[in-house]
Amino acid sequence: MAARALMNGAFLINASRSGSTMMSTILRQHPDVLSLSELIATQGARALLPGRISGQTFWKQLSEPTALMRQLANPKTAPGEFLYHTVAERRFDPFNCPPILAVTLPHLFEDPDAVFDDLADIVPDFPRQTRADHVRTVINNLGEKTGRKFWVERSGGTLLATSALAHAFPEARFVVLLRDGRDVSLSMQNYKPARFVIWFWKLASRFGIDVFKPGTQIGSAGWIAMAEKLSGRALPVTRILNTKPSIADAAACWSALTKSGLEQFGDIPIERRLVMRYEAVVADPKTELSRLSRFLALPESSNWLEFGAGVPGAFPPRHTALPMSEQRALANLTEAARAKSDQLV
Repeated sequence: MAARALMNGAFLINASRSGSTMMSTILRQHPDVLSLSELIATQGARALLPGRISGQTFWKQLSEPTALMRQLANPKTAPGEFLYHTVAERRFDPFNCPPILAVTLPHLFEDPDAVFDDLADIVPDFPRQTRADHVRTVINNLGEKTGRKFWVERSGGTLLATSALAHAFPEARFVVLLRDGRDVSLSMQNYKPARFVIWFWKLASRFGIDVFKPGTQIGSAGWIAMAEKLSGRALPVTRILNTKPSIADAAACWSALTKSGLEQFGDIPIERRLVMRYEAVVADPKTELSRLSRFLALPESSNWLEFGAGVPGAFPPRHTALPMSEQRALANLTEAARAKSDQLV
């Protein structure tokens, strides 16, 4: 089964805790959009490794969680994003379920286990090809099942993998969703999977390794995939997830991720990229969703715009609740990355 791209596709990239889950919910309701939630992220450090692999190896990547991913992606660590535990008659243990069942399939289908079985029958027979081509073939299959003609993949934190995604999917468009780094940093402090990323980034930095730099970043670097395989059971993951990082570490991690990701985003041809801001979507969802629809060349849908307009909730910025001294400190910690994001067009 040779891989072929759907007519149109896009990645919604972000720095985590930026409102991308909200956007997935909105996109899922568009009658022409195959909204793929966390298809890349739940494959962990193996998602974008170079080279060709068999269909059997790729299916293992989709169907067998690593020890580390079992601890990072489950109903306790990410209850709002993890969806499989909400399925009424599920077959698998939500704490040990196949990666593609964690979020992607329940986001699309009422009976995700049945779709999983369908994929289990065909994916192992895929030819030896790149992971990107395997992903394309799976997307084609899901598009045929749903009748959707345009795909949008959204995984939390994929801003760091922008260059790898752009290289692997040269036909795709890219939408970056930005949010005020002060609020993102505060959210990352309390979001357990983000706590692990902060810890891992800080640890690697001590050895002079930038895990957000193209070629060495999480998701496409062989050494990180090997580390995940070897240390998934040995790492004190529970302690890491239950330890709240300092706001300084959270802000520094967000800043490093954002600056690296936006540099990669800037290398994408301007006609293939769009900048969106969470605050603008919340303030005027119809205008922003119309802009997104035009960029993606989606058929007009007034019903979709009406639905989308009712999804975002207006909340005051979280950082304004801090004491003034802490607000100033947080602003200083995130200023450089926020200035870089303000320069994007």
